[in-house]
Amino acid sequence: MLPTNDLKQKLTQKETVFGTWSSLSSPNAISALCSTALDFVIVDMEHTSTSFETAENMLKSAQTTACTPLIRTSDDREITILRALEVGCQAILVPHVEDPEAASRVVRACKYYPEGNRGMGPHTRHHRFGGDDLKTSFAYVNQETLVGILVEGSDGVERISEIARTPDLDLIYLGIYDISQSVGVPGELLHPKVVDGLKRSADTIRDRGLAAGSYAPNEQYVQLLISAGYQFIAYLNDGAALRTHFDSFMSNRLQSKRITPASS
Repeated sequence: MLPTNDLKQKLTQKETVFGTWSSLSSPNAISALCSTALDFVIVDMEHTSTSFETAENMLKSAQTTACTPLIRTSDDREITILRALEVGCQAILVPHVEDPEAASRVVRACKYYPEGNRGMGPHTRHHRFGGDDLKTSFAYVNQETLVGILVEGSDGVERISEIARTPDLDLIYLGIYDISQSVGVPGELLHPKVVDGLKRSADTIRDRGLAAGSYAPNEQYVQLLISAGYQFIAYLNDGAALRTHFDSFMSNRLQSKRITPASS
């Protein structure tokens, strides 16, 4: 069996956790990220070319560290969720959940009987490729799997109270870029329509005993999320971090070239 899910424990204990997204489809990128004190890293399989085989190797890179890997699936189909979990994932984020019925289907797809209907395959990393005590193993995996969903539209935000009542759901993550588009201000993450939805959603999610999560493109947004009560904060992603760092470096170099030393 895989080890205890440290990320799930931290969220249950109401700790605020910090991580990032990985879109570079690289186990080495994960190794670099997880050599830091980050609590988690999200392997993005929706907006990237990452295959299940690559995702498995990315998970293995993270699982040698204290940084917990999650997979953001490409869709909410049961087979997609199952395959993401079967590569050894203990924490999952399923996109575009806009109503409580969809949230319930996600949870059932992530949990073995009696909590759900996840397909029982004993010959996987979760069960040491066919362990003897499968009843105990299945129960342990149910206990340690962190189930998260992404709410990414105004309809989902309006139904957040119903969604947050879903049994065995652990994390509701607000996808602020898609939300900004759904309320007519695409990319304007500080627009009152977006910020108000974030704050109202966090209050509701916390009142239901779940962890609220979202994305921060900069330090200002990190502080906004913390003040709003978000526990799970994903800062930048690996590609954005690389670009931001070297863009800043080169901007400073180019600026220094424009400064001509004063003549004596």
